[in-house]
Amino acid sequence: MTNETRSKPQPKLVWPFLAWNFGWTWGFMLLAIILKNLWPENPPVLYLALEGLLTSLSMFGPVIASLIVLKIKGFKAICSFIFSSKKGTWLYLLLFSGGLAVTFALASGGKLVDGALLSFIGSFIYLMTLAGGMEEPGWRGFLQPALEKKFSMLIASSITGLAWACWHIPLWFYDRFYDRSQDLFSVFIIFSILLSFWLAALYKKTQSAMACNIFHALSNTLIPTFVGITQANNLDFSQVNPFFYFGGVILLTLYSIYLWYRTDREEKALPSKEEI
Repeated sequence: MTNETRSKPQPKLVWPFLAWNFGWTWGFMLLAIILKNLWPENPPVLYLALEGLLTSLSMFGPVIASLIVLKIKGFKAICSFIFSSKKGTWLYLLLFSGGLAVTFALASGGKLVDGALLSFIGSFIYLMTLAGGMEEPGWRGFLQPALEKKFSMLIASSITGLAWACWHIPLWFYDRFYDRSQDLFSVFIIFSILLSFWLAALYKKTQSAMACNIFHALSNTLIPTFVGITQANNLDFSQVNPFFYFGGVILLTLYSIYLWYRTDREEKALPSKEEI
């Protein structure tokens, strides 16, 4: 099954997607929250492992929901949906990843958190596979293009970002592994929408959910790598240069909007299958 022949996201499937997605994720997270409160202090390793399993399973809600509503079955079809891409994918993935890394490096003055480099690879792999990265076949592989059939890129990305942020709400009630106690949810919504602009453009240009997975995981890994970036994401700029921080974020956002619309014009200029 290729990019051209697989099932296409449609607006009429958005509500079933959200129902399956939130139902799966919030259901597993509710079980994890219950377990945490049943044994809040010094639980045994096996108990923590069970909680970790539940939280990891919850993160697969978006991809599970997209496979269900698009009726994608079979190993080959699933792999095509997740791993297919267009020519030049790695170039644009490098461009976005490099832009974000340079932004954080300049904003932090190149200062790294102690021990961050030693854990970088392990954290990246974990975030890409079990703690968020595999969300992208749902958010960008399904929801974003489905909404784009009805709304502009800016509105579709904003709706996707808002839904994406709300999907994370259970993490604010569960901090055994995810410490959200210091995070401002209102700020989290803003950055979810901004990141949705970047990922929407990356997916539009590459048609690659895996490229979005990698960039999503990399962004989550880079944030705790550079000194002060975690705090800056909560509007505390005591350790970073706000000029470089906001400058990089604004440039990435403007470039994403430009790239999406340029790609859209290029796609519309191509002859249709009927014309061929």
